[in-house]
Amino acid sequence: MTNHYILAVDGGATNTVMTIRTTDGRELFSATSTSSNYQAVGIEHVQHVFTGLLRSAAAHLPSLHIDVAVFAIAGVDTLQDEKIVGDIIQQSIARSPFTFGHIILENDAEATTKGLGKNNVSLLISGTGAICYSLIDDKMSRTGGWGHRIGDEGSGYWIGKQIAKAIFRAADGRNETTALTKLILQGHQVNSTDELYNYIYSSDYTNSRLAHFGSFLQKAVEQQDTVAQKIAQDAVQELIQLIITSLKNVGYQNEAHTLFFNGGVLKHNPFILEAVTQTIQQIYPAMKIELCADKPLEAIFQRGLHAFEHIQFN
Repeated sequence: MTNHYILAVDGGATNTVMTIRTTDGRELFSATSTSSNYQAVGIEHVQHVFTGLLRSAAAHLPSLHIDVAVFAIAGVDTLQDEKIVGDIIQQSIARSPFTFGHIILENDAEATTKGLGKNNVSLLISGTGAICYSLIDDKMSRTGGWGHRIGDEGSGYWIGKQIAKAIFRAADGRNETTALTKLILQGHQVNSTDELYNYIYSSDYTNSRLAHFGSFLQKAVEQQDTVAQKIAQDAVQELIQLIITSLKNVGYQNEAHTLFFNGGVLKHNPFILEAVTQTIQQIYPAMKIELCADKPLEAIFQRGLHAFEHIQFN
């Protein structure tokens, strides 16, 4: 019996995970590297990441023919992004001993959505960034995910920035004091807002550093801190708007549909999770809402499997 192989890559803002599996799900190789969002780390770094992962795979496996490869990469948002990252992928695979059949390059959230369900499915992600995809009858809609400079409202980065602004405004006397100040200072082992300022503006700054501030929000909300509550409520409204707009754009009519939640903001902030869930269920009574139990890579592998099945039967 001939084996068929799928390669799946989940390339995010923080790290990149690659797996090679048989079509029946048997894993042959798995490895993790650093970010492959070229907008955050640069083209050369992404080239190094992809080439390194493929070389690691080649050291563990014989030369294989990869039937379907899915590169689900954060930061692939426009045709220009697709060309840039596509060229990086082609250069990387040219240096590997593997041969490739069908290659799919998609935004990581798009590929994950398609892997979660062949149709009638939506995915809201709020991690470092925030984005929502909806898929109905082969029509797909995307809202959000426009990056930290102009968007990502309701994301960990966005929450972290609101927290930082609140802390420094309170230090000036322009805002009321907030429990977030003590939580952030202690959590980052700094003694003052001056030291926190230097920490934020240090030369090794990354967006994930500011996004980490968001991990202290829930505790401040539990302490009944009004500033934290306002930030959390604003995040809820932003995420709800992403969902409503995405569903509207694919013509959702309150039929059976599954909405998946993923990302650290939703998984680690019960206040935000519960508020978004309750509001969406009130607006869309037929909506089934699930918190993703598996890592995105599992859905990305399924995306590849769906594509393989389509190729086999067409």
